[in-house]
Amino acid sequence: MAIRKFAAALALALGLMAGCGAGAAEPALDVLDARVSYIASFYVTTGDKGTYHGQVWHMPGRERRDYQTAGGGQILMIRRDLDAAYLLKPSGRWYVGLGLRAVGALAGGLDAMQVERKKVREETVAGVRATRWTVHATSPKGRFDGDMWTSREGIVVKLAGMVASGADEPSAVEMGLSGLKVVDVDPVTFELPKGWFGMDLRSVPPEKIEQAVESLKPMLESRKN
Repeated sequence: MAIRKFAAALALALGLMAGCGAGAAEPALDVLDARVSYIASFYVTTGDKGTYHGQVWHMPGRERRDYQTAGGGQILMIRRDLDAAYLLKPSGRWYVGLGLRAVGALAGGLDAMQVERKKVREETVAGVRATRWTVHATSPKGRFDGDMWTSREGIVVKLAGMVASGADEPSAVEMGLSGLKVVDVDPVTFELPKGWFGMDLRSVPPEKIEQAVESLKPMLESRKN
């Protein structure tokens, strides 16, 4: 488990700039999550890393994504109300908790990202009537340029464009939802499972996170059911 992969997954899971308002640039982290609860299937395609598929549960301030990787199933849980992001590994029954803003700093400067968008037109995406926007987002550490489609509730149903971190060459990214249902979600969905081994690193500063998590990697990956 590389922490930068976790950070990248966080940025994608949050839609990079989901739900931002039109007009002047706004801080991405202040306007990330939709103000309604929903469930959906999702996919994320990133450059040459292939496509990931999974399920998402969302309620204001909270989000959970279950998905499959080459190394097995993983769960990414975001708790803005706790200023935390958790990566869970069901096969080993463990999780690592990190500060949301600290992870955002690793994810191309998501914590400092400023977003601007411009309305293009109305379109239908995966059966959902959506507004298409051109989007430009920048931070001292990264940038994104592309298009975003939002439902009338402000849910990002599709995002496609080029993302770059630091001096790296931009790479293509696309994410989208299908089978979207705006429904109530049980808050228990976003609770950490009891009896699992957990490491809480929310107090670790951004510059120390990668070193801390990598030092724990052998112990975590040795845990099996």
